[in-house]
Amino acid sequence: MREGLLHLLSGIVTYHGRCLEYLKGAGADEKLIEAFSRVPLYPARNIYEAILSWNFVMYLDNVDNLGCLAKGLHPYYKGEDVSALLDNLFDNFNDNGGYSLALDADYNELTYEILKASRGKRRPMLELFVDENTPTQIYKAAFEVIRTNNGQPAFYNRKILHDGISGKFPNVTEEDMKRFCGGGCTESMIAGLSNVGSLDAGIHMLYILEQVMGEKLAAAKSFEEFYAFYKEELLSVAKKVTDAISESRREREIFNPLPMRTLLVDDCIDRGVEYNAGGARYNWSVVNFAGMINVVDSMLVIRDFVFKEKRYTPDEFIERLKQNDESFLREAREHGVRFGNDNHDANEMARRISADAFSSVWDEPLYKGEGFLPASIQFMTQAMAGKYIHATPDGRCDASPLCDSLAAIFGKDDKGPTALLKSVTSLDLAHALGIPVVNFNISESFKDETLEALIRGYMALGGVHMQVSCASRETLLDAYEHPELHNNLVVRVGGYSEYFNRLSDDLKKMIINRSIH
Repeated sequence: MREGLLHLLSGIVTYHGRCLEYLKGAGADEKLIEAFSRVPLYPARNIYEAILSWNFVMYLDNVDNLGCLAKGLHPYYKGEDVSALLDNLFDNFNDNGGYSLALDADYNELTYEILKASRGKRRPMLELFVDENTPTQIYKAAFEVIRTNNGQPAFYNRKILHDGISGKFPNVTEEDMKRFCGGGCTESMIAGLSNVGSLDAGIHMLYILEQVMGEKLAAAKSFEEFYAFYKEELLSVAKKVTDAISESRREREIFNPLPMRTLLVDDCIDRGVEYNAGGARYNWSVVNFAGMINVVDSMLVIRDFVFKEKRYTPDEFIERLKQNDESFLREAREHGVRFGNDNHDANEMARRISADAFSSVWDEPLYKGEGFLPASIQFMTQAMAGKYIHATPDGRCDASPLCDSLAAIFGKDDKGPTALLKSVTSLDLAHALGIPVVNFNISESFKDETLEALIRGYMALGGVHMQVSCASRETLLDAYEHPELHNNLVVRVGGYSEYFNRLSDDLKKMIINRSIH
C-alpha cells in the first residue's frame, strides 16, 4: 500500500509541476508563482501560502469539506487583510461543487473574516458551532450573512454534539473532538480522522406507515396495538438497512479503495491500512430518517379519528386516503393536535416516535466501525420521496413532498416561532447525532437581539441544529415567475444552499410554501 501511495504522490508532484508551468506561461503574478513553487509540497510559511495550499489540496480530495478553516489557518495569520483570498477560495469552492466548512466555538479573528467573506455565497455551507459562551458579536456577524439571503450559516449545539459523540463512542478522545465538524451537507465527522458513511442509507418512515396501515389497521383492536405493529415493522426495516450498510462496507473494502483519501489521512499511513479497509481512526455511519413529522401527525390523526373518536372505521379511513379525498385531507390537516405548536399531546407523540426510530439503529453493529448515528436530513429528497406515497393521515395529498426534515409540516405551525422550536426540542434530539436538520424561516426585518435570544433559548432546551433563511415570499414568488431577474438568489434547501433557479419545480414550490415567522 505504501508503494502505491508513493506512486500516487509522484503523480501529484507531476500534476503540481504542470500547474506551476501553466502559471508561468500565463504570466501569473510573481507572488503566486513563488508561493506555488513551495506549497503544498513543503510547509506554508505565511497565510497566503496556507490558503493557497488549502485550495490545492481540496481539489485533490474532491472539494468535499474545508474542515475547521479558521482554526487551521490561524497559526499563519498575522492580522493581514485576507478578504480577497477568502473570497477567491470560496468562489473556487462554489464553482466546483464543494460542500461545507466548520467554524468551531473556539473563535478567533479569522472566524469573523470567514463570516464576512461568505456573505451572499452559495458555498461553502457554514457550520457555526455555538454554546452558552458564544459572544453576541459572533451572532451579529452571522446575522449579517443571513441577511444576504444565502441561508448561511447553520447553527450547531457544540455541547450536545461533543457530549453525545463522546458518550456514544467512548474511544473518541477529547483532543480529537476539537476537530469535530460536519462533512457533506451536515453529517457528523472528525476532520482528518474519520471515515463516515455519509447518509449510507435512509429509512422512509412514512412509506413504512403506509404499508402497515394497509395490512394492519383493520386488525388492530386499539391504537396501542396498531402502534406496536408499526414499531415492529420499523425495527425490521432498520435491521435490514444496517445489515445492508455493513455488507456495503465489506464490498467497499474489496472493490472500492480510495487512494487519495488514504494519502490524506495520517492514520491510514501509520497503520498501513487503506481508508475503506478501516485505516481511519474512527469509522461510523449516518442513517437518515425521512418523513418523521408526517408520521407524528399521521399517528395523532389515526389515534383520534379511528380509535378515540371513531369518526371512521379503518376501512373507511383507508378508502378516503386512497381516493385522495380533499375534504377528508383538509379535516386531517386541521386536526387540532399537531406538531409545531408546542401542544403537549403532540410533543409526547413526537418524543415517542423519534425515540423508537433513533433507537432502532443505535445499538446495531457496523462492520469495522463504531456504530450508527441517526439523522434527519431531507437535503433535496423530500419531493422525490413523496412521489410514490399516496395521501397520508397527516393531510398530505397523493404524491406530494414529505415534511421538511424535522420542522413542522407547512402551514401547521401557526402558534409562532417559540412554539415551533419547543416542539422540535420534544424530539429525541440527543440521539440524532448524525444531525437533525431544522429549517427556520423568518421575515427579512428580524432584529438581531430577538433572533439571538431565540437561538440561545432553543439550544438551551436541547436544540441541536438550526438553519435560518430570510428570503421573503414575495421575492421567492417573483423569482418563480421571473427567473431571469433572480440569477443570484440563493436559498437553503435541506442541509445545503442552492441557487433558486437550479431547483426542480417541486422544490421551488416547497420553499415558497414554508412558514415564515
